[in-house]
Amino acid sequence: MREVLSATYLGGHRLLLEFDNHEKRVYDREEFGFKGVFKFLEDEGNFQQVQIVRGALTWFQPDDMEIDLCPDSTYDRSTPIREGAL
Repeated sequence: MREVLSATYLGGHRLLLEFDNHEKRVYDREEFGFKGVFKFLEDEGNFQQVQIVRGALTWFQPDDMEIDLCPDSTYDRSTPIREGAL
């Protein structure tokens, strides 16, 4: 199973991710929408508060609810970048 090592906010709903294989990829939440529990992430201020917990992208809501994304799914739903492309 993949793990996310780091996440850097790029603006909008995009993150630059580095995975445990040291591959860098861009994850764009806009592509997947904001329904259900993901409605919280529609606000960019909330989206920016991403943390890495046990190798997964994780957000904590004020009601102590947690949103986390499966690292393998995040990897599959992100786009590889070429070195120096950003």
